[in-house]
Amino acid sequence: MNKILIAFCFILSATLYGQDSDVMLKGKIITQNDAGDESAVPAAKVRWALSKAVALSNDAGEFEISAKSLPDTLIISSVGFQTIYYEVTDPSLDFVFNLKEGKILDGVVVIGENLGKHIDLLDPFHVERIGGDELRKAACCNLSESFETNASVDVNITDAVSGAKKIQMLGLDGVYTQLQWENIPLVRGLSTSYGLNFTPGTWIESIQITKGTGSVLNGYESMAGMINLELKKPNEAERLYVNLYGNKFSRGEINIHGAQVINEKWSTLSFVHLSNQFSESDVNNDGFRDMPIGFLAAAMHRWNFEGKNSEAKFGIKATYADKEGGELGSSSDAPSGTAWNASFVTKHVELFAKNGYFLKKRKFGSLGLIGQAKYHEMRNTFGNTTYEGTQRKIYLNSIYGDIIGNTNHNIKAGVSFLLDDYDQTYNDSTFLKTEIVPGAYGEYTYNSNDKVIVVAGFRADYHNLYGPLITPRLHGKWNMSKKNALRFSVGRGYRVPNPFADYNSLMASSRQWVVSPDIVPEDGISAGVTFTQKFLVNDNVASFTVDYFYTHFINQLVVDMDINANQVHIYNTNATSFSHSAQAELSIQPTKGLELRTAFKYYDVRGTYNNELVQKAFVPKFRVLLNAGYLTRNKKWGFDLTGNWVGKKRLPSTATNPVIYQRDVISKNFWLLNSQITYNFRNFSIYLGGENLLNVIQNEAIISAEAPFGAYFDATQVWSPISGANIYAGLHFSIKQKKK
Repeated sequence: MNKILIAFCFILSATLYGQDSDVMLKGKIITQNDAGDESAVPAAKVRWALSKAVALSNDAGEFEISAKSLPDTLIISSVGFQTIYYEVTDPSLDFVFNLKEGKILDGVVVIGENLGKHIDLLDPFHVERIGGDELRKAACCNLSESFETNASVDVNITDAVSGAKKIQMLGLDGVYTQLQWENIPLVRGLSTSYGLNFTPGTWIESIQITKGTGSVLNGYESMAGMINLELKKPNEAERLYVNLYGNKFSRGEINIHGAQVINEKWSTLSFVHLSNQFSESDVNNDGFRDMPIGFLAAAMHRWNFEGKNSEAKFGIKATYADKEGGELGSSSDAPSGTAWNASFVTKHVELFAKNGYFLKKRKFGSLGLIGQAKYHEMRNTFGNTTYEGTQRKIYLNSIYGDIIGNTNHNIKAGVSFLLDDYDQTYNDSTFLKTEIVPGAYGEYTYNSNDKVIVVAGFRADYHNLYGPLITPRLHGKWNMSKKNALRFSVGRGYRVPNPFADYNSLMASSRQWVVSPDIVPEDGISAGVTFTQKFLVNDNVASFTVDYFYTHFINQLVVDMDINANQVHIYNTNATSFSHSAQAELSIQPTKGLELRTAFKYYDVRGTYNNELVQKAFVPKFRVLLNAGYLTRNKKWGFDLTGNWVGKKRLPSTATNPVIYQRDVISKNFWLLNSQITYNFRNFSIYLGGENLLNVIQNEAIISAEAPFGAYFDATQVWSPISGANIYAGLHFSIKQKKK
């Protein structure tokens, strides 16, 4: 009853005063110092919370403001003073407001955080930055599964027994893409075929994707592009993070991270990842495991130091994997020839360090040092075929940066050193190789008020086995307006092949390997142009990007599976080989929380195989990406739906096989549909998702599956999923760092 009476009085009071729209409220604004002396506050802002009336105090601190409807709250504010909120019901009173001084700040730090997909219009390099929110649109269990909503990187299954995946950029195989984490080499050498599976997705803070040739600072590779990972930082990551994942095929994962800020200079972070495929599955009913069983363990411990004139990052990473594929019920411990088994054992450990120094006598001068030492051991068996390898690596890179005269002219220069020692065995053959590559480089950047930027780089490396490798590169950017950017790039790149490691998945067949003894580095020139336009749709930022890249190989390593269906020929050629890649992508936000993205890609990737210029196998000419994501206003619910249309692909010829073991030379096109629903609580979120929801399955993916030790067995002719629809669920739990 009392509440009703109070409400009635409030409404009556509002009605009485609301009838007079010409009532003027008068008052004065003062402040007092520590001694109690009063002084007027001029130019203080006075406004009502509900109406639009606004007034400023005069030199004497006095003000007048119209009161159209009361009660209302008067808001008085002035720079350097605390804001006053005062509810007014009677305008006839005399008001004197005493403002108190606000807290004096040492400075203001504005932090911008990109959690989705972003392209910086000021960067001279066309870099797509994928943040944490974008990565969480899918389960993202490892790096190979982190590109489901990205149009620039394609992910394909390598074979029907290992479960490994490989990436493609510009229609070219992943070996032509340089993979790094925080500018430290990530996947290279013996880890090429399976290394994407060894970086858990929860470790990744963001991913940067650059098409075409990259900066000379990072080496002579990256003909198709570069992917750089930023892992979670000790001074920014969650104090505790736990991720659990499980799917219908009995795959389970757990990730645990722990970060600690010790003091203003030191912080540390530990990662632990454990995953296991517990049981066999054979959805396509060919008698083979659709994915290998077994487990993977990975760990990393890193330290950060931030001093006044220097900083350092260092730590250790380790990985151990033991998995088995092949026929159902097969085992690597069983006698040879009883059942076709594929086993994959990997041991990896590395030490890393990054140090940066700011030069006291050079305001813009800095020196960076990067070091890595790693040991990688692998033993893979495919039926009666065995491949073993050990890689010992040392990598060093120094970077000096400064300006010439003013900040319009920047330079970077340095020297690098690479030592790769390989010991490989394929069946009864042993291959020993030691690569020693010292190098030097320089890069000049001209910047005209961020509107026009040109980056010219040159590096020279000397390979102990192949001689000098000269790498010139040029990048440029022009902002025709503040909302667009036109970029170009052209440069040369090299790649030193390691056939048995690079194409290890091709051993999942009875094909005889015919490898040329005179393999030399691949040599190519890549050029491209990109245009990005940003605009507003209902006050939300939208973007349109179109790009074209052309890669011409002066010398290429060809993996020829067309000469004979029972053989794979690997050899160098300087015959015609090229890649045309075009992509258009549109991203809009029609309403707050809803993002729509679509992309179209065209690939014309051809090479000379058996003296004939043909489309490269397993590369579709057309691909389409459709993505829709929605986050509710309270950020509790997140919905994501992604569709990938994959066009027809040319397949290697099987014409020399008996008719029963011959396959079509052109694949079918198909749609891949993935979706995920996430619900967010305060400290954790749960998610439920599905992959390949249309249940696309390649029939008879394995040729001669009933006779795996026969002459025609081949599990490498995979062009679509083989395991059907997958349903998964999981949770994220985190406790953030305490703010100081």
